[in-house]
Amino acid sequence: MKWHEAFAENIVSVPKGQIIFREGEIGTDMFIIQKGKVRIYKDVDGYDQTLAVFEKGDFFGEMAILEGLPRTATAEAEEDCELIKINSANFVTMIKANPEIAIRIMRKLSLRLRETTEQLQKVMHASTAIFATYDAPPVAAQQEQEVPKEEKQRKAIAYLVSKETKKTFPIVREVTIIGRYDRVTGQSPDVDLSDEDPNRYISRRHAIILYEDNEFKLIEEIGVVNGTFLNGQRVPNGVPVPIKDGDEIAFANVRLTFHEAPPDI
Repeated sequence: MKWHEAFAENIVSVPKGQIIFREGEIGTDMFIIQKGKVRIYKDVDGYDQTLAVFEKGDFFGEMAILEGLPRTATAEAEEDCELIKINSANFVTMIKANPEIAIRIMRKLSLRLRETTEQLQKVMHASTAIFATYDAPPVAAQQEQEVPKEEKQRKAIAYLVSKETKKTFPIVREVTIIGRYDRVTGQSPDVDLSDEDPNRYISRRHAIILYEDNEFKLIEEIGVVNGTFLNGQRVPNGVPVPIKDGDEIAFANVRLTFHEAPPDI
């Protein structure tokens, strides 16, 4: 039984155009999209400002369960939707059944914390700069400091080639995240396989290709549901597995060939 089948009684149908919840309301539920699209927006000076459009597999409204605070935005069904409605009573059960949701919530919160920290650092830096000018002597002219540019676009150190579409995905980092774009957190993996995976079997953060000590290794991320396979064999979760030129790697049902040199296509 798939995890969401255990929550069949919690599935609600929402017709296109219906408001799921409004900004300012006290909420007690979060939602996971099984079908359709949901638009999240805020009222900014009397105008609806779209913040995000979520699709199947995305979640929203989780802060109501975690904090019990008023909704910070409005959610509206952009298409006819089927939503899994999760309240505080079955939240723990849902997390146990689908750990990927828990990990994505933690990543979302981590991203918010990082953004807040960066904003505070900018404010503190700006304040320090203002106070520093009070006793500073006047400057006739300030020379603009040139921001150093990257020497060149980084060279690919390896490649992944889709067995189905033949599309090539260069690997340019020592730590390369493989997955799909996450609309909830707004994060994109280094290798985005969204177009290769129309049925969304690949996790948002599915695996990592690590390059160290002149060797490539494949690591499946925590919370992956549909598995990672190296030459047909399931890769254990969280364990680095060496990979070499010509190996076939399947992220869920999307198969790619790993190359250490530019592929001859």
